[in-house]
This record gives sequence, structure tokens and C-alpha cells, in this order.
Amino acid sequence: MTNAGWYPDPAGAPDTYRYWDGHSWSQMTTSAAPAQPTSPPPAPAPAPAPVPTVAPPTGPPPPPPYAPQQQWSPMPPAGAGAPGGGGRGKVVGIAVAAVLVLALIGAGGFFGIRALTGDDDSASDATDSSASSDATDSSDEPSDPSEAGEPGDGGTSAMRPTAIQCGGGSPAPLAPPDASAREITGGGLTMPVLSDYAVSPESAAVHVFADGVQVQYTEVIARKWISEYALGGVPIANGFTSPEHAADVLMQCIAADPNFYKGFSGRKDLTSEDVTVDGHPGYRITAELRVSDPAVTMGGDDVTVIVVDTGSADTYGLFLGVVPIGDGARGDQLEAAIESLDVR
Repeated sequence: MTNAGWYPDPAGAPDTYRYWDGHSWSQMTTSAAPAQPTSPPPAPAPAPAPVPTVAPPTGPPPPPPYAPQQQWSPMPPAGAGAPGGGGRGKVVGIAVAAVLVLALIGAGGFFGIRALTGDDDSASDATDSSASSDATDSSDEPSDPSEAGEPGDGGTSAMRPTAIQCGGGSPAPLAPPDASAREITGGGLTMPVLSDYAVSPESAAVHVFADGVQVQYTEVIARKWISEYALGGVPIANGFTSPEHAADVLMQCIAADPNFYKGFSGRKDLTSEDVTVDGHPGYRITAELRVSDPAVTMGGDDVTVIVVDTGSADTYGLFLGVVPIGDGARGDQLEAAIESLDVR
């Protein structure tokens, strides 16, 4: 199994890297060159066919042997040599093999790009095509965040996440609460534990973009779908320039992470605005994140990301609230939870 990491985009986009999670290509891309090797281990090249030892032919030379097919992989090995041979048969054999390899690479590239970009007609019919491009667009990142588009514009922001922004946190809780805790804290923020939610320290690990995360959750569909609230710190040194910038980037990270949304099919922003939390400035984005997953009946979630400038030089405070789309009661509960936020 190839190690997880950032590798050159198999779709061929210039100066673009895509995240390999160890099993499949994710929808996240970046133009920042990763520190780790940028080329995954090559797939083994097919062994050259043995050259049979036969007596010299007495008549016209036989036709060249059929070139063996090669299995396509997202990153085909470079520099693979052709089987040995001589004379006219060698020249014709090399030409036939080259044509077959080019045809296989072209076909494989098409299906690889389709898989990585989520090119699904049924999903695009149900969602705004501009929203689905939020996690799959491979356009170049702006070199200066100030040149990026405005966040909250229906998922078309030009500010693309980097690897460290989406995965450079230390989410383990600084002080894991016990099951009887009546509040959760993180990133300088605190909120009460809701009556039908349970504190879940082990759930912090998936929030790899934040530091010191505490989570409370409840099951909406047993072992299939949950609603959650999480608090944590956003490391400013990971390239976040403001609460607004951080909120937009983290929403993209969440949408593109299959640990949050397997089968992500589109994003539609509902709220994008400046907010004040306990007298501190912040920024809020609420978006519908939709999924197409035959294993569940849920269409997706209304996800709220609020990033607060708590006055810390190292981190912004992060609030994450996740409730099912169309669940009015939990939507009202979300707004009450936001009103209960304190800065400590």
C-alpha cells in the first residue's frame, strides 16, 4: 500500500499536487510543493517476454509478436525499457508496443480524472456545478491570499487549502473531559454539553486541522450518521491570515475529507458574515454539504464554521457545528449553541 501523502496530480494539472490517503486519491489539491517525496512508489513494470531460441528462419521474416498489455496506474512508471530483439522485428515490435501503451494511458487518464473530479451526471443534476467545483477545481492557487476571491460565494472561493492547513493540527484534547463533564472547551472557547449529546474525546482525532479539540455528538442514524459540536484552536502559523480566511479554508478542508463526507457531491453557502462572540470578532460560514452515499438516507449536513480572534497570538478559536439538512429542531439547537459560546 502506497504511503499517504501529497503527489503530483495524476490528472496532469501543472504545478498541482493531490492527496493520496493510502487507498485512493482524495479531492484535495494544492500548489505548494510538499516536503515529502512527490512521486509515489512506481507500480512494478511488466516483465519482458522471454526471447525464444529458435533456428534461423528459411523464409520471409515472421510478423512481430503481439506486444503485452500493461496495467494502467495513476502514476505510471517512467523509463520502462522495451523487450530485447533485433532487426526489423524489434523496430515493428517497439512501434506496436508504443501505440498500445499510449492508448492505455489515454483511456486510464480519462477514467482517473473522472474518478478524481467526481464527474457524475446524477450528482451534478442535483447540485450547483459551481458549488461542486469547490473541492475539485484544480486551478492555480493565488500566490497572495489578498488576491483570492471572497469566501462564502457558493463554494467558488479561489483560496485553496494547503496540506498543512487541512492536516497540520494536533487534535488530541489538552485535558480530555470525563463522561460527566457539563461543558467542552478548546481554542479559548467554551460551550455547554447539550442534553441529548455525549462528550467523546476519541472523536477529536479526525479534526486534524485544529489543536486541542473537544467534541460532543449524538447519533442521528445508529452507526451511520451523527450530529456534532467541536471546539479547538486553529494554528495561525499554518498560514491563516484572518478569521474570515480560516473559516473559508477549513470549510473546504471538511468538504474534501472522506473521513467527514464520503461521497461529497456539492456545497451551497447559506451564511457568510462577520460575527461577534463574547465581545470578540470572528467570521461565520454555514453551508449545505451534500453527499451521494447509497449506505445512508441523509442528503448531507448544514455545517457551521465560526473562527474567532480570541486575542491569542498562536491560535484562533474554532467552533464547528454539524446538523442534518432539513432538521429544523437541530437547526434551532445550533443557533442556541452559538449564542452560548464564551471566550475564556
